Amino acid sequence: MKGREIRRWIRRVWLAAGICLMAWMWWSVQAHGVTEGLLTSSASVTVRTADRATLFLPAAAPSERVGFALLPGGLIHPHAYVPFVRALADAGVPAAIVELPFRQAPTESSRDEVWRRVEAVRAEWGPGRPLVLAGHSRGAALAGRFASEHPEALAGLVLIGTTHPRDQDLSGVSFPVLKVLGSRDCVADPADARANAHRLPPGTQWVEIAGGNHAQFGHYGSQFNDCQATISREAQQLQAREAVLELLGRIDAR
Repeated sequence: MKGREIRRWIRRVWLAAGICLMAWMWWSVQAHGVTEGLLTSSASVTVRTADRATLFLPAAAPSERVGFALLPGGLIHPHAYVPFVRALADAGVPAAIVELPFRQAPTESSRDEVWRRVEAVRAEWGPGRPLVLAGHSRGAALAGRFASEHPEALAGLVLIGTTHPRDQDLSGVSFPVLKVLGSRDCVADPADARANAHRLPPGTQWVEIAGGNHAQFGHYGSQFNDCQATISREAQQLQAREAVLELLGRIDAR
């Protein structure tokens, strides 16, 4: 009888631990610290949703100004990237966050749907606007795939917090590529990322943020297996944003 009671309590503890773990994981992938004002239009930036994407269009952006579309990390709520993308729009860049189906795009058809949504963003901006496609983590893997499949459709590629491309050879693409890493990123280790450098064009710009980790490229909770950052989220995103703005400026000047 005593052994049966012990086993019952062990099962209860395991069940409680499992529920707590799942609750933490769900909390962790939600957006945190994103104020409603960042999703509200202002005199200088119009914010709206269209075809499963959130678009930020600066009022003063000329039609030829390059646009920036970001694909989120796997399972991460798209709003976790609003502070980063809205800041680009405040700097005059037409920008968008494109949702992944099921927050992961796990199937071939869902990946095709992601590209359709990217094309829908381009249509919303006007077909003549050049497009730079970006992604964080899982989103970066998808962005690399689309860059290999549709190189003629892109003016640039930004890969953030990822070891990709691992399955595509982008070494021959003619558009500029930016690779942004965190030195404390233990999900997408910088050494593993550089091991795939031969799959990127020789002129790829590499930016490694000292003290940055994986999760701080967005505004969400802790990432499983990630290392502790030694700089603030704001400092990490500022450095990433400056690198992106520098790339976009070079493309605009061409």
